[in-house]
Amino acid sequence: MVDDDPDDDSSTLVRVGKLAMTYTEMVAFVKDIESRPAARLVSDLEGLLALPEAKHQLVVTVLRKRTRPDVADRSALVGRLRYLQQHAENPTVRSRALAFLEKPSS
Repeated sequence: MVDDDPDDDSSTLVRVGKLAMTYTEMVAFVKDIESRPAARLVSDLEGLLALPEAKHQLVVTVLRKRTRPDVADRSALVGRLRYLQQHAENPTVRSRALAFLEKPSS
């Protein structure tokens, strides 16, 4: 499913997200995000926040679970989101990071 575009330097996870079109591909993408080790997910966040809106909503759903107060991944992910909110070059990434941080986890 992942197309090898020589100009695309994003991670495999982000490329899979960009290319996911069918329900089955979307489900597989969500499972990939859920199972992604925290360190790799932290490094993928900028690309994940830049995905089109529908795919971004899938990312947010998983991030909400992984940033609950009782989850070990929380501090690393929230720290990266705070960094992206202030320093990301892409204004969409900055605004999505801010929106995520402003809405408290359930």
